[in-house]
Parts: sequence; C-alpha cells; structure tokens
Amino acid sequence: MELFYSIKGIWAVLIYLSPTAAAQQKPLNHHDIAPLSARPWNFNFSSSAPHYFASAYGLLQQWSNTFFPNGHSIVPCEIPPLTKLGMAYGIMGGDRNSHMLTYQTTRRTKCIYFDGESATLFGSGQLDTQMLQIWGNLSGPVRPDNGWRGLWEEYARAIGLCDWLHDKELGGPGWGFEGIVRMNAGFEMIWCNFSSPSIRLVSHLNVTAPLLPAEGDDEISAKDDDYEPTSYFPLPPSPTRSDKATDPSDPPQPPVMGREQWAREPFFPTQAWNWGASALAHYGSSANGPGLGETRVKITSCGFLSYYAPEFLSQAVPRAAEEQKTLNLTKDGLWAGPGNDGTREDALEGLKRRRRVHTLEHVTTSDAAIMRAHSERVLKDLLSPFPANCSGIDWATITNDIVQTYAAPLLTFLKVLQQYPEAHNPTAARLWFMDIRDQTHTFLVSFLQYPDSPTDSEIWTRESTLFKDTYSLCRFQYTRLLDPKQGILLGPEEELLNWAVEETLGGICSVLVDVGLSTEGIWEAHFNLPASRKTTPTKIPGLNHEVKRWTEGVEQLMSWLGWAGEWIGCDVHCEWDEKCYIPMWPIIPMGRRLPGRGRRPGGPGYDGPGYKRPPMGPPNGTFPGPPRNGTWRGPGRNFNPWGPNEAGLWKPKCVKKNYILDGDPD
Repeated sequence: MELFYSIKGIWAVLIYLSPTAAAQQKPLNHHDIAPLSARPWNFNFSSSAPHYFASAYGLLQQWSNTFFPNGHSIVPCEIPPLTKLGMAYGIMGGDRNSHMLTYQTTRRTKCIYFDGESATLFGSGQLDTQMLQIWGNLSGPVRPDNGWRGLWEEYARAIGLCDWLHDKELGGPGWGFEGIVRMNAGFEMIWCNFSSPSIRLVSHLNVTAPLLPAEGDDEISAKDDDYEPTSYFPLPPSPTRSDKATDPSDPPQPPVMGREQWAREPFFPTQAWNWGASALAHYGSSANGPGLGETRVKITSCGFLSYYAPEFLSQAVPRAAEEQKTLNLTKDGLWAGPGNDGTREDALEGLKRRRRVHTLEHVTTSDAAIMRAHSERVLKDLLSPFPANCSGIDWATITNDIVQTYAAPLLTFLKVLQQYPEAHNPTAARLWFMDIRDQTHTFLVSFLQYPDSPTDSEIWTRESTLFKDTYSLCRFQYTRLLDPKQGILLGPEEELLNWAVEETLGGICSVLVDVGLSTEGIWEAHFNLPASRKTTPTKIPGLNHEVKRWTEGVEQLMSWLGWAGEWIGCDVHCEWDEKCYIPMWPIIPMGRRLPGRGRRPGGPGYDGPGYKRPPMGPPNGTFPGPPRNGTWRGPGRNFNPWGPNEAGLWKPKCVKKNYILDGDPD
C-alpha cells in the first residue's frame, strides 16, 4: 500500500406487483409502452437495495471500484501489525532527488476507507463523499487566490479528514483511527501523524538512478552529489515532530522536468507500468474469476455506512426522477421497456451500468450532517473494548459469497437460455432442456424439497406452497438466524446490511425459484416419460412463450443487480508478459512519443508528468464529446476529456508493459 504523504425515511424496496395492480401504474414520462400486465418481472429499479449491496461486496476491490468509481460509502477498517507501507515511486520516482521511505505498522491500527476511486483528482463524483464529510458540500474550501487548485485541494482534504478525527477525539498518534484508505490505480493511505508509535520507519533510501547518456555524450551521468544518501542500518530515526500540520501554501508537487531529462531517465518507461501492475494485483472479482482485492486492509463491516441508505432522500428522490426519464422507468421504478429510441439489449446494458453515473450532487447539508453524525457514533462505538453494535458477522464475506455463488452461473444460464432450439428438433430440444434443468437444480438444490405428487401441475406455480417454502429458504439462506429469539441483535448499520442482503437475494430467488419450478413442471409433464414413451413431443404447447419469459426474467434480474463488472473480463487468457488491463486513473495510455526511450505523459493537469498548470485544451484544440457510458447520459460535472475511455473500460484487453506509454498503434 502506498502512503499519501500529508499529514428513517421512505424505504425503497424490491416489489412484485400483481398484473392487475401493475397495469394501473403509469410512467411519469411520455414514452409509449406495452401494458405492464405483459411484463411479469416487476423489478423496482429505483430501489437502493442492489446498490447498497453492490457497494458492500465491492469494498477494497480495484476492479469493481474502477467500473463504479463514484463511491458512496464510509467504512471503518484495520491494518494488521507489520504491514509494509511505502512511498509511491510511480509518482515521485524519476526526480533528481528521489527518496524511498518504507514504514511498517507496529500494532493493529484503525483506519477509515472511502470506496470508489476516492483518490482520483479529476472526474464527476469520485471525491463527493470526502467533500461532504469535511465541508458538508461539494465545492470545498475557497481556492488559494481563487485560482488553480493543483494539489492544494488534495492536501486540504487530507488535513480536513485528519483534523476531523482529531477534533472529535476519534484518533491521535498511537490510538484510535490514524489513517484514511483510498483508491485510484491502487490503494493508498493518508497517514495523519508520522510521529505516531503505530508505525516505524524501517528504511530511507536515495533511489535516484544515474541518467542515460545525453545525445552526443560518451559518459554516463551520475546522480547529483549535492546531498548524501540516507540509508541506515540499524533502523533510521523516526520522525519526532508532533506539531499539528497547517495547510501548505505551496504543496509539494510531483517532479516536473523537460523532455530531454525525461528521455534520459532509465526507468521512466516502466514507472507507470509497475504502478499499474500493483493495481492489477488487487483487482478482486471479475469475469475472469475471483481474485484478491486489497488484503492488507481489513474491513470492519458492522460499521458500514453508505449514502445509498434509504434515509438519504435528498439524493434518492432526484436520482429516481432522473432515471425515470433516462432509463424509461415508471414512477414505481419498473422498467417500461427500451422505448422508441433504442434496442432492448442497449437498454438492459444501460440499466446494468446505471450506478456508474451516480453522484452525490443533490445531497443537502443537513443530510451530510446526518452522515457525519452517524460516522462519529460508529467510530466511537468501535473504540470501546466491547462495541455495542457489532455482532461479529462478516458481512463482506457474506456479500462476496453471494456474488461468487450467483454471478458467473447467471451469465452461463442466460447464454444457455438464449440457445433455445426453436426449430422442431425433438432430440436437440430434449438435450437443451436437460441442460436447463441441470442448472436450475444446481441453483435450488439447497432449498427445494420435491413433492410427493409431482404430477399435479399446480404445485409448480408461483401461487403454490412449494414456491413459498422454496423461496423463503433461498431468500433467507444467510439471515434466518438473525432473530432476537436466537440471541443475535443487530445495530442500525447491520440492520441495513441485513436488509440489502435479503432484498438482493429476494430478487435472485424470485426469478430462479419461479424458473426452476416451471422447469420441473414441464419436465414432469413432457419429458419424464416411461421407457415405452421416450419420444419427445415435436411441439410442447406454450414452451416458446415460457422460455422467452425465463430469458427476460434472467436478463432483467442481471440488470437490476447491476454487477456489470462481474460479467466483464478479457476474452482470452493473457500471455506470460501481458496483463488484463482496464483504464485506471491516472494509469491511462499516453501515446505521445518523445525522443529517446522516454515518453512524456499527457493527461489532466500535466505539464510534463507533474501538475504545474491546468490543461488549456487537448492537442488538437478541441475537446471530444462525452463518451457513451451505457446509460445514455452525459458523464456529469467536471467531465475530464482525458479520462478513461469508456470503450476501453468495457472491453478489457491483454496488454504488454509498453502499452501505458505507447497506447494502441495507429
């Protein structure tokens, strides 16, 4: 992990309306839609439950938080003893006076974590949660001289968060909460006081490398000699200053040098790649399989706080109204189809990715104050020897287990459903149906008890007792014991996590139990025949309609869940010298060639590789239009034309180490 060097409301729930009730609902927009009675899968896409759940399962995972960068959550965490913390060579390396300081924790240390791309300096909502926590608004402090913020605002955030912890008696040197964990391309920590006994400086090295020869030189240049290397053994002295930091008038900047000097830096071509490779190691779960997120930080999930909580109506209400228009939803959050201007596939993809453009721009000062009060209450409780609101349940493990159980199998199931052989081929139909039944049985094997009279067709309907019993076992598979009679009491944060888990599983189980029982009914009536009648009928009445209904149900379920990153990955297995890459700020392909080996990064706020001045415009003098993000909306305020390319994000590819500097070939 890198060190950043600076000091109850209306509950929007998943609902299933009866066809009669649903038919009476009318959308707020004016698109022509088919009667809702023809749409049996009535997911409430305005519910915050799937977003709350997705935020919880994605904690400390690079992949998930890159696809959905605008974090909404504040989460307490801990770092174990002897965790190594180092400075960011990818940022500060290459200067003619580069030093590498490495620290280790000496004890279990408490921290807080802001999810999303919370250390990204440019964008359309990545910093919202921090801004609201410190200042109660998104504008932050007055700019110095009302001019370019540069890194000044980043230092102001670091100081503001550390001051908040100190002033509210939530932490200090050697006790309580001492750092803030955030993410851009990799995870970093703002450590509030380097004189704390909770960390120890273990090495301080001058890592300035000799320059490559300049053009026409016959000798290799050595590093400058105006300073002495400071590498000690035994341990170097720890910092002793303990005075409170003040806002720096001119914060330190990353190195800014000219083209010739960058071309002579021997390790400049690999700095960005190595930085990116560190982030890739913490991808977490994706379509390429489960993986490790940031394991050096341990989430204290009983203190999970999120602006997706139903009480924060100042954001939820305008967001729901906006999505009614952009995603073609009714006032009850039901999807009214693709409308007249798009395809079903594109509309479903937009629904699936809708969380990507969520920001906190409508959160009021009063709601920000409520979140801050909640966070102070939670953190104070966790400082006590026996926290009152922590049951010991590992909600991060539960949510991740649910995703690993259902994400990939749902995609596989959908692909098989889409291969339904509509042509009258009895053999192909029987083989296909056996595959479908195998998969639904796998989904339901822990919940379905086969009835004594399986030939009764009413048993396999949604109205049957069998459906209700199977659905209940499925939906409450993790939370059945959370009953005061069982002696397990939950605090308010865990109650919300319980709600999100049960609502998410409620959506999953409603579709899978429905499809599974329907499959069993058709199997019993048309395929489970004695040996003398093994011939499959050439046409099963209503099967085409039922398969279409199943397919639409799984499609809408996947869009409602919004686990888009779980169904995205590299299409091929990368070679030994390649990595599966998605754009992560600021590790984005530059593609601007310089003389010699090095390349000068372009990008937001860069003059050379530093942040010397704000961008005045792209190379061709015009800004490109906003990229399509799958939700058919613009990317929001503070749009950064040099940000990650949306097409590159949703189509990861295997790349080699020169990709960051070279980009795609023309």
